[in-house]
Amino acid sequence: MRFCTILLLLFITVSCRSKFSKFDFKNYKYDKQVIQKLPIYDSLVSVILKNYSSIEPYIKTQSSYSYIPLQHGNDLYKQFPREAAVKIRKYLNQIGDSLVSQFEVYKDSTIKFHIKDIFIQSYHITIMERLSYYPTGNGIKRRQYPDKDTLLKKNWQYWIAFDERVGVF
Repeated sequence: MRFCTILLLLFITVSCRSKFSKFDFKNYKYDKQVIQKLPIYDSLVSVILKNYSSIEPYIKTQSSYSYIPLQHGNDLYKQFPREAAVKIRKYLNQIGDSLVSQFEVYKDSTIKFHIKDIFIQSYHITIMERLSYYPTGNGIKRRQYPDKDTLLKKNWQYWIAFDERVGVF
């Protein structure tokens, strides 16, 4: 009985992996709109970092500050000075909901933008696109295959992670 259970689990694991491994990782393209809008992301980062002191107490207790525009709505006005919140909202609108679903600011002032998460049922994978800003340009981690990344400028890394867990973001 135990042998049959192990054999069944092994079969399920191998069959799931085979669909995942058939996905064409190498030819999955970076979104050109993200790259084109990098100057707007730059402006957004500038406003966030100039007002870092507004969210610093939150970051000290939570390890990062996370803002999800569609869920948190006007919470920007609770965390940032009004002028900064207005600018952040303006830049988020210019970027568009399809190119930023949330952003996180970390203790070291690194900022990660969640671009999009796509679940492809036929391959049982979730594709997660991220854009990270590193204030010093140091500490940029290169991704291992099948994940991929590209450096856009000294401080910017656009990266894509492929996750074989079904529908998990």
